[in-house]
Amino acid sequence: MSEPAPRWRRRPTERPEEILRAALDVFVEEGLAGARVEDIAQRAGVSKGTLYLYFQGKEELFREAILAHVGRTLETLSTASAPGDARERLARFLAAYWAVMRGPRFAGLYRLVLAELHQFPDLTRFWADEISGRAIALLMPVLEEGAREGVFRPLDARVAGRMIAALLGQHAVWASRRDLFPHLRQKDDEELLSEISEFAFAALGAAPPSQDLLR
Repeated sequence: MSEPAPRWRRRPTERPEEILRAALDVFVEEGLAGARVEDIAQRAGVSKGTLYLYFQGKEELFREAILAHVGRTLETLSTASAPGDARERLARFLAAYWAVMRGPRFAGLYRLVLAELHQFPDLTRFWADEISGRAIALLMPVLEEGAREGVFRPLDARVAGRMIAALLGQHAVWASRRDLFPHLRQKDDEELLSEISEFAFAALGAAPPSQDLLR
């Protein structure tokens, strides 16, 4: 009679997800050029040969790791922008996007994009389409509906979405290194989100929703 499999042994279906989590950590720590497949395999607790059973190489690992991370982000943003009052939807979207960008991986991912993706044009286009582009695409219907209802002023939703995404992104960069940006040292994340939201709603010609509406 054969012995039962060890309880600690991972199911094969779990391995790709573990490999992708490990890959994202290594890419953030070492950069795209400096990351090695063997380091990713070691971090994931698998052999290099096992890793190649699931992924062809480093660039595919990068794409898939980012997609997995973005998939969770987009799910959060999609839920936040669900149908309802346009002001409420926008406020929830801003809060959800801000929470994602103030998460532990944002600063590292952003640094990776700025420092290294120019060396990899295909991956740069991938980032633009799959990351920033899809987030803006989720925001556009909220802005368009608000404009149709007269809640927001008439606008180009794509341009407005890009401006809002940039506003959130740049503040997240600053907030990740408050030691280098004195104008943010005395402000916590909640206060920054409040200032960003107030500015965004003013730019759209609307007052922010009341807290009662957001509950």
